[in-house]
Order: sequence, then structure tokens, then C-alpha cells
Amino acid sequence: MNSLIAILHIAAPLLLVTMGALISEYAGRMAMFLECMINIGAFFCYAFTVSTHSLPAGMMLSVLCCTLMVVLCERIAARFKANMFLVSLAMNMLFAALATFFSATIFSTRGVLFGEDFKFAAKSTRLATTLICYALSFAQIAMLRFTTPGLTLRITGSDSDMLSSRGISADRNRTLSWIFAAADGALCGCVLAARLSSYVPGMASGRGWTALAAVFLGRRHSLIVALAVLAFALAEYAASTIQNIPLLSQISSSILLAFPYLLALVLIIAVPQNKS
Repeated sequence: MNSLIAILHIAAPLLLVTMGALISEYAGRMAMFLECMINIGAFFCYAFTVSTHSLPAGMMLSVLCCTLMVVLCERIAARFKANMFLVSLAMNMLFAALATFFSATIFSTRGVLFGEDFKFAAKSTRLATTLICYALSFAQIAMLRFTTPGLTLRITGSDSDMLSSRGISADRNRTLSWIFAAADGALCGCVLAARLSSYVPGMASGRGWTALAAVFLGRRHSLIVALAVLAFALAEYAASTIQNIPLLSQISSSILLAFPYLLALVLIIAVPQNKS
């Protein structure tokens, strides 16, 4: 029972960022910036929380700033008719650089940030952030499946001409999809920072890429995507606990750290995909 609870805790922030990846994929504009969005979201959460002395305020301001940055970049790129796939990758590099720049400028360090103003009770913070992540994730699933805006988002990538014929802006839906992706990625970063009571550079630890893999493996079906997230969470949990087993304690820690990503690679290779 304790193992299941631990796996659900691990899966919560990953499921949230995966919802952002899924929505952007539905709109035909995969959010490749999620990895570093998580990192800069975590940094902003730390910076704003320390400034306001309020974690909820820090999280909301972090999500707002990250979303505004993505919208600004997206609108500029759309104005100049840029390749959005390349723009998304460039944004990933930009956010990585900005997190380092702001950390060095504001806190005079590129390393770990921690302090009394960013220190939270581990158990209650983990529970609260897990509930928030699941509530928002399932709310987005419900929105996609049962509301008109959600249904239009789901067909933006595949039937944009049909939407245009009905007077619905596919371009606006694509922008909206990146707003969801940015907000989900930033909030995932906030959750990870709050759980650790610190900001650690690169704390996304591949979750942004894992989210994209979960969407790919789930064939864009929200419930199957959620199961893929649970599989990755199980792999992460196994990697963190396997050294406690005497017979397996000699396995290299670097192999254990890579285990969730090896699982993703194996599943991507082994699971057959639908041909278009």
C-alpha cells in the first residue's frame, strides 16, 4: 500500500506536465519546451516565494510569468511565420539560459537555492501538491472529452480546415494549447521545488521529455497516456528503491538513474504505432 501511494505521488507532477504535452499535440504543435519550462518554473517559484513569503503566491506568479513568456515568443514567431517546431526547441534552450542567468544575477549563484523562506513540511506539501496535480490533470481530461472548447482543441491539429469553415480560429487554439503546456510545465516545476524545499538546476530530470514519450506511447488517448505516466512513475520508484534489495544492491547508480528513460526507449521501440 505504501509503495502504491509513493508511485501515485511520483506520477502526479508528471501527469500534469503530460496533459500540457497532450493538449499541444492535439493542436498539432508539440511543446518541445517542456523540459526547461519545468526548470524555469521551479526557479521562479523559489524567487517569488522568497519575495512574497507565500508559496501559493509564488506558484501563481511563476505560472503567470512562464505563460506570458511562451505567449510572447509564440506571437512573435507566428507574426514572422516561423517554423513552430524549431521555435519550440529554441524556447527550450532560451528558458534553460534564462534560469541560469536569473539565478546568477539575483542570487549570485548558479547552484542550489534554499533558505528558511522556502522551507516546507515534507509530508503535508507532498500530499497537497499531489492533490493539486491530480485535480488539474483530470479537470483537463474532462475539458478535452466533454466540453466544446476541448473538442475543438482535440481536432485543431487534424481538422483545422473544418474549424475555419465554422468560423473557429485554429491559430487561436494552437496558441491556447501552448498556454496550457506552459502553465502545466511551470506548475510541475513549482511542485518539484516545493517538495524539495529548494531549487536545483536541472530539476526536471527528463520529465519534460518523458511527458512527450507518454503522449507518443498513449497514442494521444488521455486514459492510455495516464497509464503510460503510471508506468514511468513505477520505473522511477523501482530505480529509487532497488538498491535496498541485497541481491540488486551492486547495480551501478548511473544505470538506476537511467532506468525510467531506458524503459521509455524500450516501450517506444516495442509498442506498435498506428500508421497514418
